[in-house]
Amino acid sequence: MQKIVPRGKRILVKRDEAKGGVSEHGIVSPENVEKEQKAYGMVVCVGPDVRDVKAGDRVVYGAYAGEDIEQDEKGKKVEFKLLDDEDVIAFIRP
Repeated sequence: MQKIVPRGKRILVKRDEAKGGVSEHGIVSPENVEKEQKAYGMVVCVGPDVRDVKAGDRVVYGAYAGEDIEQDEKGKKVEFKLLDDEDVIAFIRP
């Protein structure tokens, strides 16, 4: 498997699996549309110029922010987002 390494102030986020509200055909129910405007994930890797975000952080970011990247991991497609560090809206803390 190839490794994706962000440059500058970019971060690589492994997207959380979609949760509820979406049919098997990809139709989003109206009551979940507002929830779909935000996305959640775990930071996998950060660029050298990123200061306050680190690998392992769980974050919230805009669903339409950044670039979508798919990679095969053990025969399964895994979705990532390549974001600017400023695209992070919030951290999820225990």
